[in-house]
Amino acid sequence: MQTTRRVFLKTTSLACGAASLPSRVFAADAAAATTALDENQVADIAISRAKKLGVTYADIRINRYRNESIFTREERVLNVSRTQSFGFGVRVLVKGAWGFAASHIVTPESVRRVTGQAVDIARANSVYQRKPVKMTPAPGIKATWKSAYDKDPFDVSIDDKIQFLLRLNEAAMKAKGVSFVNSAVTFQNEEKFYASTDGSRIEQYIIRSHPSFTVTAVNRSAGDFQTRSSLAGPKSIGYEYLETYPWLKEAGQAGEEAVAKLSATPVAPDKYDLVIHPSNLWLTIHESVGHSTELDRALLWEADYAGTSFLTPDKTGTLQFGSKDLQFLRRPHPARGTGDGRLRRRGRGGTALAPG
Repeated sequence: MQTTRRVFLKTTSLACGAASLPSRVFAADAAAATTALDENQVADIAISRAKKLGVTYADIRINRYRNESIFTREERVLNVSRTQSFGFGVRVLVKGAWGFAASHIVTPESVRRVTGQAVDIARANSVYQRKPVKMTPAPGIKATWKSAYDKDPFDVSIDDKIQFLLRLNEAAMKAKGVSFVNSAVTFQNEEKFYASTDGSRIEQYIIRSHPSFTVTAVNRSAGDFQTRSSLAGPKSIGYEYLETYPWLKEAGQAGEEAVAKLSATPVAPDKYDLVIHPSNLWLTIHESVGHSTELDRALLWEADYAGTSFLTPDKTGTLQFGSKDLQFLRRPHPARGTGDGRLRRRGRGGTALAPG
């Protein structure tokens, strides 16, 4: 794994120079990982080598992952961390058995060597393969896809991100009685390239953003403390998430609520009506519907790993295990033009729920 990591531990204010790391340093490091690399040429080397070695099927994935995290407390920057990993993996099918090998060294020589390793592993596995794997014929797909975002967070300076967090802390500390506040923001970027013997060439660029904070109020005389954390979760959008969501307003409200919890009356044991936050419903659908509709589970291929599913293919179109307001619909896939199953909630709002 090729990694760039810079960590700043700060015990003083921003005036000490915590924001001195420019974004262009990381951008240059990221660019260096792919210097003089033509992904299609690398893929051609792997596919050609695999075919010469007699595979039934082969594919290669060339991936780069970037992560950036910033942590603050009140007026101080606690930590700035950036990491990057870059490499490739080759998967082959030989005599009905899978073989896989990978490396962080992405050169023609390495690709040839790793492809050969994957073939050797597949041949060794074929001796113990009780039921040969047979691939369903599929057309080659050539496509490029990016997750929806307006502003790439990796193009935004560290200074701007730090100032955002410090403003959050300031808003929370305005509530009288707040003792301290921690805030953080993390960003992830996944760049993926896929090529196969079917003729596919697919590129993906995925961005995730996750700001968060926790406000703490302490009653030292009573030996009690209460916290209130941010409510909004991570999203697959860009830096605009930090600019459009009312973070400052929520931070101020969180400070007031953390203080109020110190004097709140404890809940007495009894029977109550419970109002559940939507995030609980998301998790319920994810676990009960999302995982159960995964094809590898439905076909019992994950029995020795993550488990199986009660939604076996023979129940297609006949089994109902949810409300009649829930339907499993087919939508055109933008790349293939064929059906792509997604769960939708019918009724007011028509909210789409994509399981798994």
